[in-house]
Amino acid sequence: MSFQEFLDLYLKPKVAWEKLKEENFTIQQLYLKYIIFFAFIPALGHFLGFVVFRDYYVNAIKKFLEMAEKDAQQSELTIRYMQTLMAELQDNDITQELLMMITTYGFELFKPVVLTAIIFFLAPAFGGIKDPVKSFTVATFALIPSWVAGIFYIMNSPISMFVIFMGMFYTFYLVFIGGEKVLGIPSEKSKNFQFIIVVIILYLVISGIVGQVETTITYKILGVIGG
Repeated sequence: MSFQEFLDLYLKPKVAWEKLKEENFTIQQLYLKYIIFFAFIPALGHFLGFVVFRDYYVNAIKKFLEMAEKDAQQSELTIRYMQTLMAELQDNDITQELLMMITTYGFELFKPVVLTAIIFFLAPAFGGIKDPVKSFTVATFALIPSWVAGIFYIMNSPISMFVIFMGMFYTFYLVFIGGEKVLGIPSEKSKNFQFIIVVIILYLVISGIVGQVETTITYKILGVIGG
């Protein structure tokens, strides 16, 4: 795939994704050529945010803790975690920040597997093909906008959160396009629309569960659990 063809996947998706179904990537090629690079962007964004723009994160955590004090239902563990994270940011422990970056990177590398599993098992139910490699191809290229938007984790601000949200929105739009163009899900009778709605729901649910695991690991890195 040429650089221009890659760009067209995002600038002209309705045309370019029609051609994507003719590509014969392997899962290994997708990881080595695309995933290991793009998945690192959110991890790098977090790391640079904690190191270069830590004051923004510290101020945001302070505001959260102020609101949490007034919320009796707020989890005590969450409050302790945020307090410890703020202390770590103020201490600027580069070792812990590197460990958190590696943890984030590891979970970003796992995201295509989660999205692929959902697409693979749902596509046939909506009239599409059951092909693990094609499903992985759709998941990989659809996730790239979300990963690129992850550089905005560098600064904790409403604008950053908006850009990250739009990156995720575009990811789901590309899954919608890929469902029809690559996996052959019929567009009539709203089958493709129903497909993407179910994909979104399942992905958000599973991501929430995976996110809890990631948070638990981060807690341990920060010394909140067992410390």
